[in-house]
Amino acid sequence: MKLSRSFLIEGLKKEISDIYALFADEPIQIIELTDKIIEKAKAEGFQEKETHIVTKDIDWSFLSSQNENFDLFGSKKILEVKLIGSGPGNKGSKALKEYCLNPDPNKLLIVTAEGLEKKQQGSAWSKALEERGTLVIEPAINKLSMSKWIEDKAASMNLKIDKQALHLLCDKNEGNLNGAIQELMKLSLLFQNQEISIHDMEKSISDGSKFGIFDLSNVFLEGDKKKTMKIIESLRAEGVQPPLLLWALSKEIYNLFKVVEEGNTKNIWGPRYYLELLSKRANDLPRVKIKTGLKDIAEIDASIKGLSDKSPWQSIRDLAMKF
Repeated sequence: MKLSRSFLIEGLKKEISDIYALFADEPIQIIELTDKIIEKAKAEGFQEKETHIVTKDIDWSFLSSQNENFDLFGSKKILEVKLIGSGPGNKGSKALKEYCLNPDPNKLLIVTAEGLEKKQQGSAWSKALEERGTLVIEPAINKLSMSKWIEDKAASMNLKIDKQALHLLCDKNEGNLNGAIQELMKLSLLFQNQEISIHDMEKSISDGSKFGIFDLSNVFLEGDKKKTMKIIESLRAEGVQPPLLLWALSKEIYNLFKVVEEGNTKNIWGPRYYLELLSKRANDLPRVKIKTGLKDIAEIDASIKGLSDKSPWQSIRDLAMKF
């Protein structure tokens, strides 16, 4: 069944499906919906989470329970399958269609697709997920819808922003949803229980040195480990929470993965100097290190959500030092 974002969230208050497919252009749109599903799943007894990043050489046998040993208590597991910029391929398409014919009652399957072409959204594997489970296709955020998107995000964080301040935030973050979210999180720390004026917004945006999220992204991509670690510790001391740092690092690692898989930066947004740096870094790093980084992101995400005993902060440090 195909649902809108709002109907999915409303439906989760009542029950949980056994299969979800979430398609969007931006990772942050997917993350928000995935978090809602996982929160509900935890309440339903799903305490394990396994993430699989789809690459050209992925082994799809994880969808089969034939070789899996379940404990006496029937452990319930979340299976997250991430597609980045492309479909699952012939083997993956077949595996997903077969799984939809006979879903495992002890598993919750979440298939997410970032930047998937419309042709793939209407393919046989996608239709199988829609018919057996729940499909949500998030519309792209453009210049016209950016203001409403930011306004909704602000409301969900109990932030009151006047119209002029809202327009300024839109102008400064056009096309950059992560940047807008980061700015809103900063505002939630600086201006609690008060309406944010355009003067407040100007001051917050100009005070980039206090939080330095974009500095973290740039320095991480440059490979300066010492400075990366310094920024991470500085952000922690300022009260920035692990999810914000993970967003910054994961964005760069996902982009590196796209360059390695596609051989170019064609489908990545950014200024020329950023794309050139991305290409250079992708060529310098071993492919296996980037793939391992993707798995690390999933594990850190699980620890932040309470599905792992690992320390999110130490795991973020370890991830940064690997690159």
